[in-house]
Amino acid sequence: MSSTKINTSQIVVNEQITLEPFQPEDKAALILYLNDPVLYANTLKVPNPYTAIHAEEWLLRVEAEKDAPGGIANWSIRHREAGLIGGIGAFMKTGLDGHLDEIGYWLAEPFRGQGIMTEVVRRYTEWLFDTRPALRRIEAGVFAHNPASARVLEKAGFVREGYARQLHEKNGVFIDAILLAKLRY
Repeated sequence: MSSTKINTSQIVVNEQITLEPFQPEDKAALILYLNDPVLYANTLKVPNPYTAIHAEEWLLRVEAEKDAPGGIANWSIRHREAGLIGGIGAFMKTGLDGHLDEIGYWLAEPFRGQGIMTEVVRRYTEWLFDTRPALRRIEAGVFAHNPASARVLEKAGFVREGYARQLHEKNGVFIDAILLAKLRY
């Protein structure tokens, strides 16, 4: 495994939106936005209720990852005036020098439906391909009851590859998922 660092301090999406490292001052926004019941229903690992302890643990985790090989894996989505409005991250399924990653993301309710996440996913996946030469495939799975997220991915260049029945279990309920992927061409 290489010790190549892919860490940068900012990924520019457009004149309003950037991806940046999470900061300690993001705690209040994390608690506010991640307590949204719609967001909770559409994510696998965000706890509910989302407490100050969860936010503190998250901020410690992302601070620690900054110095790890590969650098930042989880980025905050920042609006020029509103500050933190979401997050996006990659899970290196085959390691830093591997061919396969998976992405996940969330966006605060007041900013949904404006095309922001499509631009973020498009730019973030371009950045992943640009900074990781061995990366060939980026996957994403969305709950079948969340077609809006599947549409975001499709508009960002992902292709539907399948439907996985009962792929996830959350609170004792099995959830189907739509599987999508974007390939380096």
